[in-house]
Amino acid sequence: MIYLDSAATSPMRKEALDAYIEAATTAFGNTQSLHDAGSTAADYVASCRQMWGRFFNGRAEGVYFTANASEGNQLTIRSLLRGRPPELKDIVTTKLEHASVLTTMHELEKEGYRIHYIPVDSYGVLDMLAFEHTVSHGTALVVMQLVNSEMGAIQPVAACAEYAKLVGVPIHCDVVQALGKIPLDVTELGVTSAVCSAHKIGGPKGVGIVYIDPSVHWESVYEGTTHQHGFRAGTVDVPAIVAATIAAKYALADQPQAFQQALRLQALVSELLPEGVQMVGSNSSKSPFIQGLIMPHVEGQWMMLECNRQQIAISTGTACKIGYGEAMSAMSAMDYESDVARKFVRISFNHQTTCGEVEAFLKVIEQSLIQNKLKATQ
Repeated sequence: MIYLDSAATSPMRKEALDAYIEAATTAFGNTQSLHDAGSTAADYVASCRQMWGRFFNGRAEGVYFTANASEGNQLTIRSLLRGRPPELKDIVTTKLEHASVLTTMHELEKEGYRIHYIPVDSYGVLDMLAFEHTVSHGTALVVMQLVNSEMGAIQPVAACAEYAKLVGVPIHCDVVQALGKIPLDVTELGVTSAVCSAHKIGGPKGVGIVYIDPSVHWESVYEGTTHQHGFRAGTVDVPAIVAATIAAKYALADQPQAFQQALRLQALVSELLPEGVQMVGSNSSKSPFIQGLIMPHVEGQWMMLECNRQQIAISTGTACKIGYGEAMSAMSAMDYESDVARKFVRISFNHQTTCGEVEAFLKVIEQSLIQNKLKATQ
């Protein structure tokens, strides 16, 4: 099968698989146990924290591990809010955020928070002037993704973080679609916290990685929890954390070459795009690893199934919310009508995606559209 759905998940790297097996064999102890087996496991996790600190260009003591990035987003947002003055009830975000963030926003709204959604332009990039008018000393938290998971729009996070810092507001950033794809440095971005996911970069599923600036005050969501300084309850999965760390090491090493290949693939899509198919967003302000396409006269779901029949894996949007309209919600924020949004499909690349695979996909799209049009006229 030709796999063009890496924004949903990616195959595990061999190095990560090997690391998982080794860690499962040699570091099977509980990190909370005081005997040697526990100490060995704890040493593995401590080493992984050191490495993630370097990956983020942050500090090791700010690194935490969760079951996934969705949980990481939810825990980080709530932990930061619990550390803020209780009278601050305003949160600033966008409607392009991942489902895990949008769901948390809906929950917090029911709990008395006021959620302010900053408008975005037709390319999916937020209105900076509106952002500055909305964020103030009375804002509790800013929540903003770096790379949109539907069409790849890159937000001006560094500029937003700089402004938020002027008024003393922490900013949380979802960097799931950025790690291993574009340069990532939490110090340069100026964010308070960041969350990423192992399985997007060739690591195992079931591992989210959180970074919170150690100088920033936060409070645990779980009363009495001792694991990971109270950030998350439960025994950590040492082999999975080790495998995630090794996957990140190789993904970051491959990142410059992978980015150049993704640019070539993006250019190929632009050049060979069948007549009537529209690319969403601007190539100059998006990640080349994610391409949102609008079909001219068929629904995205139909095209996804047709591609699957031809052994090509694509998607109609973020896998975390298939069937719940996350892509439609994002496109609505970009002023696309609902009937147009239903014609949306997404292809996404990893470091192994080839030009031949993308060409095969475009041929299937072209042939399928021609055949569908012919049937409609019969």
